[in-house]
Amino acid sequence: MAKEESHLGSHELAAHAPQESERPWHLLVDHSEAVSRMTALFTSTVMDAQWGRLAGIWHDMGKAAPDWQAFIRAAGEAATEAHVEEAEGKRRHGPPHSATGALHAVEKLGQRLGCSLAFAIAGHHGGIPDRERLRERLKDSEEQKRYAVVAASAGSDATDLVNPILPSWLQSSCSAEKGSRSLELFVRMLFSALTDADFLDTENYFSRAGGDDAKAKQSARSVGWPNVTEYLHALDAFMANKQMSARPTPVNCLRSEVRAACVTAAAEPRGSFSLTVPTGGGKTLAGLTFALGHAAAHKLRRVVFALPFTSIIEQTCGVMREVFADLGSEVVLEHHSAVDQDKATAVGRVAAENWDAPLIVTTQVQLFESLFANRPGACRKLHNLIDSVLVLDEVQSLPASLLAPILDVLDELVNHYGVTVLLMTATQPALHRRDLGARQFPGLTTVPREIVPRDLATRLWEGLRRVEVHWPTDLEVARTERADDFWQSLAEDLSEHDQVLVITHLKKDAQALWQAVSRLDGEAFHLSAAMCPEHRSQVLKTVKERLRAGRRCRLVSTQVVEAGVDIDFPVVFRAMAGLESLAQSAGRCNREGSLPTGHFFVYRAPTQPPKSLRLHQDVAQSMLAGTPELDIFVPETFRDYFDRLYSHRDLDLHRIQPMRAGLRFQETAETFRMIEQASNTVFVPLDSRSKDALHVLRFAGPSRERLRALQRYGVSVYPNQFQSLQAEGAVEEIHPGLWALCSDLHYDKSLGLRTAADASTALIL
Repeated sequence: MAKEESHLGSHELAAHAPQESERPWHLLVDHSEAVSRMTALFTSTVMDAQWGRLAGIWHDMGKAAPDWQAFIRAAGEAATEAHVEEAEGKRRHGPPHSATGALHAVEKLGQRLGCSLAFAIAGHHGGIPDRERLRERLKDSEEQKRYAVVAASAGSDATDLVNPILPSWLQSSCSAEKGSRSLELFVRMLFSALTDADFLDTENYFSRAGGDDAKAKQSARSVGWPNVTEYLHALDAFMANKQMSARPTPVNCLRSEVRAACVTAAAEPRGSFSLTVPTGGGKTLAGLTFALGHAAAHKLRRVVFALPFTSIIEQTCGVMREVFADLGSEVVLEHHSAVDQDKATAVGRVAAENWDAPLIVTTQVQLFESLFANRPGACRKLHNLIDSVLVLDEVQSLPASLLAPILDVLDELVNHYGVTVLLMTATQPALHRRDLGARQFPGLTTVPREIVPRDLATRLWEGLRRVEVHWPTDLEVARTERADDFWQSLAEDLSEHDQVLVITHLKKDAQALWQAVSRLDGEAFHLSAAMCPEHRSQVLKTVKERLRAGRRCRLVSTQVVEAGVDIDFPVVFRAMAGLESLAQSAGRCNREGSLPTGHFFVYRAPTQPPKSLRLHQDVAQSMLAGTPELDIFVPETFRDYFDRLYSHRDLDLHRIQPMRAGLRFQETAETFRMIEQASNTVFVPLDSRSKDALHVLRFAGPSRERLRALQRYGVSVYPNQFQSLQAEGAVEEIHPGLWALCSDLHYDKSLGLRTAADASTALIL
């Protein structure tokens, strides 16, 4: 290759080939040193810097092998993805290289220390392997031959070897199983830092090689974001202006007291906290006040809000952008749309989100599936949780079947990674470790500190009580009525109210009821997860305008509206469900207390809730049978309810904890699912902005900025729906793993994405 000889000497080892023949090559020594520095920096507050230093220096050691260097020299600029390997040792381009550094780590450090590094190094492209799979790779004769050649070559490892020190909490005496789970998260955090550093330096190289020096400088770390203190000052100024213009109503006075309690609590030591505030008590801004104040007081790096539904993300990010408007247009990193990292190209994986901003809003699905993942694209963000405030809003929505592993990891983050966790909700479960019936509840090791003082809590719950609940009298009657007849009858009941919200169990229920209401009313509104976030925001804006103007407004929605959405109807109907769902739905009724009393009607639907929520409904019905006038506006009701629910559930249904203790990283990742059925994201060309973003993505490929621009236009669909869309030619793959709707017929202006499979598909939250 004559062109490259002037840019790469015969004695120099290359890590990456340039995309243009006249550009300089990426030298292996430069890449390894840069990754080493960044990996050590990313984890410097929680582990010995030598862990990151060695991981970075050794991660691409296999690229020094003659066969790999021969490949990249021969491939030249066509080898822009030559560094990428698939999972299970399969590769796209070039000989495998990641096992070499893993073998070296074990050789130099021994089994105990070396294996921790070996997991991260061996998995830095294909994913952290299970322990047995790693052992097999390290015993492979071809891998050992390649390592022997590299190790024998001069200058293959110029590292001044100093053994890394295990953190004290991994050396302390604890049960073998608990210690193994702690080690598992330690490995995953090291892996996260290594993969993020690897991707960032690779991205920087290709940006520099392409001549875009400004982009290269910005991509390495968060640049241009305000710092935590600036966020806090902007919030204080916003709240001061808000209080000056607000009427001194009893509700506003209570909200001010809640925020004052958050200001006081922010100075307390790091750990776990709870914020239990009834709907309408200003929970979001109060939680933001605590989180930013606490981060500023303890010099923490970022605040991460994790919410259960994308519908709440839409509203929460809107509130934050209003609060921080004076700081600029880019003040919140909104992350909820996921790319299938198993199908993404190398460019797509490099573009995966890494949470390099001081204020992040994401979903609980994104957060926890990443915390139990093994793939680089999903894990690279995790090290940015270190020294952060993690806010779990609507914490009652955490799935009971996964509660044991979720709480165990949260406990690890609090105890060993400098994380403060804030549990926020109006319906607070007790999540600390304690006896629960005949077994121990596997919760947090310490009781979260409640921010709202007891005397204020009493006044809050009484002062914000503004709804009369109308319970059905026939909860146990068999469902003999035809569904179509039921929805028609309910539509007639709704027509008696000019402004009314009705919430259903399922997406198909909402569609059927919306059609029945539309036939009677001529105009009705619909919300569900079949609509992309931007579409839902547009509908909610219209609904709020009509409510404020006193105009007729009938809204049919799935559960996407019941938690965290700031909407205020005088009358709300909700299908019988778990108490947490009923209380959240009631929170959409007379939310601002503008009426003497709002009316909340619970009805018996002709369909069952999604399978995962049926026990919730059963427990609620059993409590209601014993107490016909059950009060869903006091915290004690929910502590009793969740204790009953948890005592009837296997809190580690899929045996995630033994998998983690066995260091079965891949099996854990494949088994841990917040949503039981896998889904695909389809991007919808809803408006000119989304069409332009899809056009750029199609021709320029993915980047973090381009994927962020499309998040509000994604719809999650189950496999049967996705297959229907493919069979009907309604979607196209515009980049590997990224799908867009290409048919106007399959997106309804009222109902959202429609497929032939819709009739039998439950809601994706």
